Amino acid sequence: MQTRISPAEWEVLNIVWDRAPITSPEVYQALADDREWHPKTVNTFLARLAEKGVLAVERDGKTNVYTPLVSREQCVRQESKNFLQRVFRGALAPMMLHFVEHSDLSDEDIAELQKLLKQRAKKGARK
Repeated sequence: MQTRISPAEWEVLNIVWDRAPITSPEVYQALADDREWHPKTVNTFLARLAEKGVLAVERDGKTNVYTPLVSREQCVRQESKNFLQRVFRGALAPMMLHFVEHSDLSDEDIAELQKLLKQRAKKGARK
């Protein structure tokens, strides 16, 4: 997946991932507390995501029903690659160091990072 998703589209897409299948009025209602978007704005974002091949749309009477064609993990993976390339020129270690130095990590977060790095080091030693 090479599709770029805007920040507003991410908000809409997160609702669809959490509640699919979902209609456009249901997406609008789910966003109503956080956003003062007009229903047509939400419909525009849904249509764009369908055009990009991220969402499937089926007609149910007069209503469109949306389901994801791409998983959240696939989109996160692609967005992460884009961010890494754009901001850190593809260098993973400086990015990780930046976030470790500038984030409030809990003891559990640190333990999880250590565990993952040890696992990764074991995999690298086997090659």
